[in-house]
Amino acid sequence: MDIRKLSGRCLALVLCFASLSLLSCGGKSASTEKPGVPGENLPRQKEGGKMVYGFATELNNFDPFSSMTAEARAVNFNIFDGLVNVATDGSFLPALAESYAVSQDAITWTFTLRKGVKFHDGKTLTKDDVLYSIQKAIDGGMTGYTKIASYSFDASGETLTIQLENPDAGFVAYLTTPIVQKDAKDLAKHPVGTGPFIFKEFIEQDHITLAKNNNYWGRKAHLDTVIIRFISSQADFILNFQAGSIDGFSASADTVEQLNRDEINLYPRNSNAVQLFALNNAFGPFTDKKVRQAFCYLIDAETIIRTVNFGYGVKASSPVIPALSKYYASDVDFTYTKDPEKAKKLLAESSYPNGFEFTITVPSNYNVHVRTAEVIVGELAKLGIKAQIKQVDWATWLQRVYSEKDYEATIISFDGHFAYPTAFLSRYCSDAKNNLVHFQNEKYDKVYNKALVTAREEERIAYFKQCQQILSDEAASVFLEDISMLSVYNKRFQGFRDYPLYTIDFSAMYEVE
Repeated sequence: MDIRKLSGRCLALVLCFASLSLLSCGGKSASTEKPGVPGENLPRQKEGGKMVYGFATELNNFDPFSSMTAEARAVNFNIFDGLVNVATDGSFLPALAESYAVSQDAITWTFTLRKGVKFHDGKTLTKDDVLYSIQKAIDGGMTGYTKIASYSFDASGETLTIQLENPDAGFVAYLTTPIVQKDAKDLAKHPVGTGPFIFKEFIEQDHITLAKNNNYWGRKAHLDTVIIRFISSQADFILNFQAGSIDGFSASADTVEQLNRDEINLYPRNSNAVQLFALNNAFGPFTDKKVRQAFCYLIDAETIIRTVNFGYGVKASSPVIPALSKYYASDVDFTYTKDPEKAKKLLAESSYPNGFEFTITVPSNYNVHVRTAEVIVGELAKLGIKAQIKQVDWATWLQRVYSEKDYEATIISFDGHFAYPTAFLSRYCSDAKNNLVHFQNEKYDKVYNKALVTAREEERIAYFKQCQQILSDEAASVFLEDISMLSVYNKRFQGFRDYPLYTIDFSAMYEVE
């Protein structure tokens, strides 16, 4: 039996000797632990204070079961806990469950509920809250939860048993899903969790206020207050940062080039989201695999990394982030290297030998996606293909492109809800509701489902890599890069942590004396 019943202190020691590292390239981390686990003494830190952080995307839904944006998940990381929490090295630490174990056949999972945990409104966490949250995840069709056959607590209300329909040795990754109160009201605008920060205020089109949770069950945050301000452009970020109105923000590569490196703390790390040139496989020309393959041979990710992102990025040949190194198919024989002649040959053999016209719909608030589209338009012109860029606001993109799938092509980055390959690969299953590119492939579906029910880890890894090979062979879309997430901070702040997720851990940050 694979038992994980280490205390937070012991587990922290074990992690020091872990051989598998999922840290993103170039990142700086203050600790290898999630809040709630004792860690090292952070130098020169002082307790208290306020940080104002700039967000380019306005958030309007904080319900962890329905919010669609990576930015919302980044904020929720500070408000909620799961039964387990992810660590910076990609392992999973006991959280609202103080310990957990899995049967040898990877079907039966047991969790011991941590006692005395309080929600932000003062109510005590109970088994009913856990049961409610699990059922909410099941009803919402969240990845992993639809495979649960049964779940229940014992008579004491301390031990939760989850029985799966089939083996899944990676099931623990899904248990990072937040636990909320039973019959929680209006989580979209007033989220109540158990995390290190309390959601205090949301002013539309202006800011969010988070306050330190002094009753947090684990290691408490250093800062008293975090204010997240919505700022529409990188130019405004620079103005506000230099004026002292904000203390930090996520910068584009060209913005960083305009700042004095000696006057800032810069933390470059992977965003842990794969940018792709998403091709709607149900749209005319893109129903033809040879057209999609021609695009893959023509568009060079390295050129985009160099010209758009000033070298801040890692090429990603599949939808799985390279930081998940155990599962990322770096050893798979991906077909595509830049070959304009082969691209021309494939297009000539396709149903559209004389080229065609189409529209790339891009969210205007993401300058990196707009600039990437501009590079791609120039490359496609070499094949006689006319692509025009249509910029739309974020709300329109979410509704029309993401929800309604009414588009021809788009450029976006997809992150994962959790640090496991299913978070990235599940959206390419034929029946997936979030299958943005309308990828339909029976072989892919069969291999993916085999990965879900395989108890042996090495076999499961092989299936996940085979899924990535199929996506490459079929040219489902053009997978480009994991763009570096460049976090800029005032010199007064330290304590940045890097996770194999798109997130910001405000609880680790502190102000320097």
